[in-house]
Amino acid sequence: MKTKKIEVNYKPLSVHMAINEVGSVSSLQTYDAVTGIFEADYTLTPLVLLPQCDVVDKDGIIKGFNINSSLTNLKWYEIIDGNRTLIETTNASYEITQEGVNKGQIKVKKNAALLHPITLDFYAEYLDTRTNQIIVYRQSKLIKCINATDANPLLTLDSESTHLYNPWEDPVQQTIVATLMAGETDFTGVSAKRKFFWYKRRENGNLTLAGSDEFDLDVVSVNDNVLVIDREAIGEKETYICKATFSPDGSPAASPTDADPTATTTIVRRLPDYDYDITNIPNRIAPGTASVNPKVVVTGAKGVINNAMQELKATWYKDSTVIGTGESPSLSASNVTSGLLGVDMTDRGNYKILATSEGKAILASADKVIIAK
Repeated sequence: MKTKKIEVNYKPLSVHMAINEVGSVSSLQTYDAVTGIFEADYTLTPLVLLPQCDVVDKDGIIKGFNINSSLTNLKWYEIIDGNRTLIETTNASYEITQEGVNKGQIKVKKNAALLHPITLDFYAEYLDTRTNQIIVYRQSKLIKCINATDANPLLTLDSESTHLYNPWEDPVQQTIVATLMAGETDFTGVSAKRKFFWYKRRENGNLTLAGSDEFDLDVVSVNDNVLVIDREAIGEKETYICKATFSPDGSPAASPTDADPTATTTIVRRLPDYDYDITNIPNRIAPGTASVNPKVVVTGAKGVINNAMQELKATWYKDSTVIGTGESPSLSASNVTSGLLGVDMTDRGNYKILATSEGKAILASADKVIIAK
């Protein structure tokens, strides 16, 4: 007898992580040496940081997205002036959530000192139960304090550092607005003293101006401090970066450097959990019936999802043979009664520009590309 071992070839998990600020307390503090006041003061209102750890299993075996509750070997380290210290549960300056969907969340109850920023280094592991391999999540967050009498400009966006887009419920377009503050003064509307620049992070990690590539279907418009995007065209996720140059005397630089204020948001397309079932078909059909029209109904946490087929594709089977597609196809009655009827739902994904194998866009005319799901 000859034997051969056959193993399952699992697709690698798609991993995403971001350390998000929860609530309105910022990781950038100011300190007024005259009054001795911190803004924000973490001893009064702690800074809350949540390391959002996600996976996407393209095989569909791991159903969830956020896996914080399943993290193991979770650690936070404090780094000040190069000294790295493990944050123990006995450290009164911090509070770490140890269980639940917010596992790993940390509350910072101490203020950073001027010229001595705090770097918080997060580490955790996740067991891929399909392969028994360990996935490591690691990321750092800088907490900095600046002098309020000479505050550096602070650039913020009205979109979270990680923003989840649910195409079944959220509008397609999203308007992202940047705000530039210096101390307590808002310079967003003072065009003579600042310039805004919008970028996208490309697949190779480089930043280029948003809308500068022929494949930037997601960029609807760029207008000063406002970026409008089409979230149907972002793919799995897209990262947008805003930079600003600032000059109190009215001569902002024509292009930014790494030292200029920067703010980032990553838009992640994510379908919520859903279920589906076959309806509109009786247990028995009358003799002579030529065709039937079964229907698949998709449900979520709020009930029936009426626009589910905008994002999902339904494939119908008799046993393992494909016999139709669509929400409610017309199927031969003989197919339905001679085997086991089944339906499978798959994510269509977002719109993409059709391209050649060389990466060139396929044109419908001289200036129009072809898009499809």
